[in-house]
Amino acid sequence: MIVMKKLFPSYADPDRWRSPSEKTKLQSSDWKEIRLKILKRDDFTCQYCGYRAEKYQIVDHIDGNPNNNEDNNLQTVCQMCNLIKHASQGCVVKGIVELYKESKYTQNDIIRITREMRDQGKTDEEIIQFLGLENKFPFKMDLEYLKGLCGFVTSRSSRFGDDMYDRWKDYHNSVIKKKGEN
Repeated sequence: MIVMKKLFPSYADPDRWRSPSEKTKLQSSDWKEIRLKILKRDDFTCQYCGYRAEKYQIVDHIDGNPNNNEDNNLQTVCQMCNLIKHASQGCVVKGIVELYKESKYTQNDIIRITREMRDQGKTDEEIIQFLGLENKFPFKMDLEYLKGLCGFVTSRSSRFGDDMYDRWKDYHNSVIKKKGEN
């Protein structure tokens, strides 16, 4: 059994958020080569929840520094875990992550169970009830505060409409549908 890294809501330091020039780096052949190497190393598998997909997985900078491309600072992360790891984007910017004080499960399990139940057609309300998520809390840029909370990735669409997370949801749903047809 593979041991998954412990996930909890956090955020990237705003001073390190990607500038327009750094976003351009993501289109470079150098970054694409590094990204593919890490995805292959990790077998396209999220290091937090074990979700495997050859499309829409993220290569994450563990220390939050987008310029530190050392292999030991890079990891494969799925869309859902990335929204929890970067809760400021999920909660505030995209508006699709909710934070709760109580749950019957760990954050890693919340992600896995949410994905499984959503694949079965369950609503957010049914999933929240099953997970025992209670006492909703607002996002604050405080790591100690966030470590005491659990994040839930809702089924809502991002405030931006055609967001990478929304494209991943469409892709994931098409994969699930194909599996059901076989």
